[in-house]
Amino acid sequence: MNDGLWILLIFTLLLSIPAAAVALILHFTARRRKNKAARCTASALGTVTSLSRKGIDRPTVITVEYQANGQLWHVSESLKLRSEAIRIGKIPIGQRKTPVLGRVEIGDTLPVRYCPEVPSIALIEGNEGHWNT
Repeated sequence: MNDGLWILLIFTLLLSIPAAAVALILHFTARRRKNKAARCTASALGTVTSLSRKGIDRPTVITVEYQANGQLWHVSESLKLRSEAIRIGKIPIGQRKTPVLGRVEIGDTLPVRYCPEVPSIALIEGNEGHWNT
C-alpha cells in the first residue's frame, strides 16, 4: 500500500471515532427523553421563572415553575434550537438558530408534562431537538 492510501485510511479513522461518539450521545439522549416522556402523563401550565443565558458558548437554561399535587415544582432544561436558512430571494446565504419554543421571556406560560407519581420528574413540552443555545 502506498503512503497516500495509508494517510487517507488513518484520516478516515480519526474522523469516524468522534462522529460515532456524537451519534451515540445523541441516540442515548433522545432515548432518555423518550423514556421520561412516557412516564410524564399529566400536564400543567407552568410559568417561566428563569432564563439563564451564559454566553455564546454555553446553553441557555430555561426554568419553569408548575403546580402539581398542591405543591410548586421546577423543571430546568437547556433551550433547544432549530436552524433556519437566511436567504436573499431563493439563494441561501447563511443560517440562524432560533428556539423551538419561539421567543420566550420570564413570566410566559408554557405547558409542562410531569409524572403523576413523582411530580419532580417533568419536561417542558415542545422543547425537543438536538441543539442547545
